[in-house]
Amino acid sequence: MDPAELQLLREASGLRLDKEGRFFHRGGLIEHERTIAVLHKGVHRAADGRWATRIGSEWGYLDVEDAALFVQQIALDGPRLRGELLTGEWEELSSLASGADDALYARVHGERARLTRAAQASLLPWLFEKYGRYFLDFAGTQMPIGTDTGPEPIKPL
Repeated sequence: MDPAELQLLREASGLRLDKEGRFFHRGGLIEHERTIAVLHKGVHRAADGRWATRIGSEWGYLDVEDAALFVQQIALDGPRLRGELLTGEWEELSSLASGADDALYARVHGERARLTRAAQASLLPWLFEKYGRYFLDFAGTQMPIGTDTGPEPIKPL
């Protein structure tokens, strides 16, 4: 296929990822569980830095409302905080930040990931306030919760 035509198809994928981690295609909610799982596993940065998703060898650009990565579950591993992404992969969370609508975000491999409501709620037993700031206190470690700066700009590779 002509590279220019392929680029146009990628640009017109019609795929959108909302702030709750739901995929839409041309305005319609995608509800098939395996399709959703494949789309989340395929989320990546394209060479031009925009978000895209891959299915097999094909990929298309993704309109991302907030964050492209999502943490669905939290686990404490000694002094480390680990999160299970919607891809099923477990990753160490390097920081937490509070953003709009009281959503929490973590850094995963340098990228911003939004915690699902269930993941956020699971942190309540370790959450405390001190001097007007919030922290998590687990395994003798106090992790400050910073302030999220919002969606990141395009990051060309």
